[in-house]
Amino acid sequence: MSFDLSNIAVLTGDIVKSTTLSRAERDALFAALKHGAEAVASLQNRDPAFARFSGDSWQMLVQPRFALRACLMMRAYIRQESKAFETRISVGVGAIEPLSAEGLGASDGPAFQASGRGLEALKGAQYFTINTPDLPIFILADEISKGWTQAQARVLCKSLTRPHPTQDSLASYLGVSRMTVRGHQIAAGEPALLSVLDGLEGNSSP
Repeated sequence: MSFDLSNIAVLTGDIVKSTTLSRAERDALFAALKHGAEAVASLQNRDPAFARFSGDSWQMLVQPRFALRACLMMRAYIRQESKAFETRISVGVGAIEPLSAEGLGASDGPAFQASGRGLEALKGAQYFTINTPDLPIFILADEISKGWTQAQARVLCKSLTRPHPTQDSLASYLGVSRMTVRGHQIAAGEPALLSVLDGLEGNSSP
């Protein structure tokens, strides 16, 4: 299924403190990002639209209503690998031109431009941004999810999928107790985050 090029969310990210990571660590981080992109693509019923460029940067395309969930899922997938892994993410929502044969990094359009400008403008401890009125929600979700532990992130990688899995199914998949799953979800702020995501996304199918 193809994207609507007149209204798409472009996520542009870069790795925080990438120079402190070894080549093996950077490769592991990007492998985790790719797995995250595949999970996001699954909830959209679309092929992954993800690309690495310039060594420590990446881009992907997402339906606008899934933009925040995608940011959270990408963080969860890298955080489960290492507490030291972090990425900034700038979301640009708008139209794009037909994708370049050279890949996302060579593609253009207002959403790509807004995403790139947003990433350049990110300063300090804020790691999520978006060019829409939803910015305050993204800032708050960023602040909540930055504190995720590896164990919490492992739960959130599965818990953020749609439809929302039961605690029993998560416990079985992860090989832990239902109480452990519930404890990680509460500590990670998942109930509040899911309420926000439901409000942004609505209940319709992808």
